[in-house]
Amino acid sequence: MVGSVGEMNYFGMRGTKMERRNFQLPGIYLCAAVLMLFASITVAVPVTMTYGCFDVTFYSNGDTNGYATSQGDWTAEQMTDVAVGIQAWQSRIANSPGRQVQMHVFWSELDTYGTSVLGGSASYRVANGATMWNLGEYVWKEGFDPGTSSYGFDTIIQYDITAAGVSWNFGSDAPGSGEIDFRSVVTHEIGHSLGWDSSYDYDYDDWGWFSSSYEGLTAWDKNLVDSAGNRPFSGGTGTPNNFNEKDNPVFFDGSEASALYGGSVPVYAPDPFRSGSSLVHLDEAALGDLLMSPSVGIAQEIRGISELEWAMMTDMGWTIIPEPATFVFLIIGGLGLIKRR
Repeated sequence: MVGSVGEMNYFGMRGTKMERRNFQLPGIYLCAAVLMLFASITVAVPVTMTYGCFDVTFYSNGDTNGYATSQGDWTAEQMTDVAVGIQAWQSRIANSPGRQVQMHVFWSELDTYGTSVLGGSASYRVANGATMWNLGEYVWKEGFDPGTSSYGFDTIIQYDITAAGVSWNFGSDAPGSGEIDFRSVVTHEIGHSLGWDSSYDYDYDDWGWFSSSYEGLTAWDKNLVDSAGNRPFSGGTGTPNNFNEKDNPVFFDGSEASALYGGSVPVYAPDPFRSGSSLVHLDEAALGDLLMSPSVGIAQEIRGISELEWAMMTDMGWTIIPEPATFVFLIIGGLGLIKRR
């Protein structure tokens, strides 16, 4: 098992939408959903809070972990927003983590990544020759503890201090006109850290590159197929022929998601290729506005994970608790079967 820093995801403005992008960088246990409520204060030094399976370190203005330096302070309301985003995911994940997932969060000026960038996340990666994981995904989904990155994080998330020149909406209220919903952005970026991520390298047109060698595909990659039937291949451009990364769209053909959707699920793959956005989001044109679609609108709120997205998590190897109404339905159906017998 080897390690390397992995993929970074960010948002960029596109018209009235904020586009989400990705950057490359070198027994059932249920996590307690601990949502901490705080007084209205500003945090002046790095503070680590525990939210269920996550330890989140909030870096204030001037604080650094050696990888990034914060350019703003965290309020209690903003910290609670991060806790709520975490709870959205862990509310239905039943995997037993090997330890607490370590997340570092910063306020940053992100204009250097492109026009109107809202936020970005990067995860340390591990691989074993066949499979590649983001470290937080590996720790939680597989239940192992291989240590953290040299910076002390599994995942790092940065948020633009100006909301890409618009305005952030913090707290539980819906965003107003001219606002970007912070909770929607937080929840989306956490999703990338949990495996909505690809090993594809557009500059070299290949898959599975890791550190100094080819070390495997992500669980997400293993479910991708283009319209000609080509699939990702670690150490190559695809199989049986060249995977078309600009197929507009490509498809996720995991069995659970395909059964729910009624066919392979469209994945965002525009032409020209959009580095950091292509291949790691759902196709908004076909599916509408979902949490893991490539853009979020001003005044738009997308804080929850859809049943389709939960099905895709199942296809990526996560153990997902059935939605309560579905669970009750299954119990009733089972009792009916017993009665007939």
